[in-house]
Amino acid sequence: MSLKGRWSDVDAAPAGGKDKNGGGGVGAPRTPLAGRSLEVEIEDAGGSRHLTLPVVVPGRRYAVGAGEGCDIVVNGRYTSRRHCEIWLDNGAWRVTDSGSTNGIRVELAGSVQGRSGPNAGSSGGASVIEVVPGARIVLSGLARGEPAEYPRLLLRLPGDLGVPPTPLAPAAQALTTPATPIVATRLRASAMIVTVRMASGERSVDLPAEPLPFRIGRSRNQALVIDWAHEGVSGHHADIVELQEGSAMVAVHGDNGVAVAGVLHAPGTRFRWQVGEKMELGRAIGSEPECTLVLSRRP
Repeated sequence: MSLKGRWSDVDAAPAGGKDKNGGGGVGAPRTPLAGRSLEVEIEDAGGSRHLTLPVVVPGRRYAVGAGEGCDIVVNGRYTSRRHCEIWLDNGAWRVTDSGSTNGIRVELAGSVQGRSGPNAGSSGGASVIEVVPGARIVLSGLARGEPAEYPRLLLRLPGDLGVPPTPLAPAAQALTTPATPIVATRLRASAMIVTVRMASGERSVDLPAEPLPFRIGRSRNQALVIDWAHEGVSGHHADIVELQEGSAMVAVHGDNGVAVAGVLHAPGTRFRWQVGEKMELGRAIGSEPECTLVLSRRP
């Protein structure tokens, strides 16, 4: 994490509300960094336990599964290494299957709100399900069993628990140094957007004018994270390295390359991607859907 800001040259206001020049105190209040925490109640082979994600970044996908690299590690007999992903979108939690063997379902008061994964029923696929307050995520699309076989999770935001968001840096009781407001870094937006269609659905992402490159792939540290279900897409598959009016320069890294208008661009190459063109990432393996991107201008 990198922080960019500037120091204030004024003294903090004393208890009387006046600064050293007799004025009305500091115009900008202290702004400690703060983020929403997520409380997760887990039932699995280890019993019932509680886990806290101290800071939740909206839009970032958090992996759930038996693999050690997951953000939330659960222990279940039929749990896949990377079973599903959860993320916060416009104030609501959402979940989708990540190519697991048994899929997932969301239950509320004994009623199934939705299913996702290979055993999700006649619709199939990796659909996105909203996790309403009080609903549980069960790591099985259809099967019923004990948590030791099919773990379950309950997500609780601080608002659900009646407590305020968890600050990263608690406010000091008394200031002995000038206040230090943090200036948030603002990304300068471009006039371009990318619309991605993948297993979990379709969404549009703004392309920043800077900083570039804009990284695309299945790894969680990419700017655009592709669903884990697309096995033909590499962890770091492609970069958008330059933007111009009506086009973008793309650098290919993934083993399976990309295809645009029937032309395959191999790893290690660069090409000009025009507005309106559909780019296919990697190649679809087995029955998985293709993963495509379309470049367009911002409305």
